[in-house]
Amino acid sequence: MTGSSRGIGRAIALELGRRGADVIINHRRNSTRAQAQAVAEELSQLGRRTLVLKADVADPQDVAQMFSIIQSEFGKLDILVNNAASAVFRPLIQLEEKHWEHVWDVNLRAINLCIKHAVPLMSRGAIVNITSLGSIRYLPNYGALGAAKAAIESLTRSYAVELAPAITVNAVCGGLVDETGFSSMIPQDEKERIAQLTPAGRLVKPEDIAKVVAFLCSDDAHMIRGQSIIVDGGLSLGLLR
Repeated sequence: MTGSSRGIGRAIALELGRRGADVIINHRRNSTRAQAQAVAEELSQLGRRTLVLKADVADPQDVAQMFSIIQSEFGKLDILVNNAASAVFRPLIQLEEKHWEHVWDVNLRAINLCIKHAVPLMSRGAIVNITSLGSIRYLPNYGALGAAKAAIESLTRSYAVELAPAITVNAVCGGLVDETGFSSMIPQDEKERIAQLTPAGRLVKPEDIAKVVAFLCSDDAHMIRGQSIIVDGGLSLGLLR
């Protein structure tokens, strides 16, 4: 899975490992190598086989090399989780062309690249793309990433049809997920306010996202296709606003 050295990605990797999957851990920077290796060590303690691969998923050559290694080491894939993300948090009017290119490359084109290389290794299985409420709701300074997340959900629907019936394709749309890079930018009092507005009574945790992803990768979710499952504790329902 992409972007699996920390946060939501780490939680998904560990949840899949607990359910019996061998896990390929992708990270982008040298600075995240130690975190990725720590995830691999946790999975090894669960008896899972792991592989840590450094690759920029927005770089076609990196992606091609990554999947070539995966094919050599494992021979096949059963699951692809597209979790890697990056953003430029500014008002839309302040975004420059390079910002749009960066957001589009890492968040959208990368998913298409990974799916393109993964599918030949998948005789059956599941693909899950990670999105966010920014795809359907306004979030301050989130416009570019929100547009990319909305495009990912559209891409999810198209791939769900084109890769059927052998491969299921869905998305998980998270609310404000605590203990992540984005949530660390939000003041504590604001997070507490959001938690109070959430019918579930707390913010979403990475483990909440991970459990839904794991379900969508299971045979029990065979008849769920092209859906964007919202995991936000009911926040987007607006019941308490």
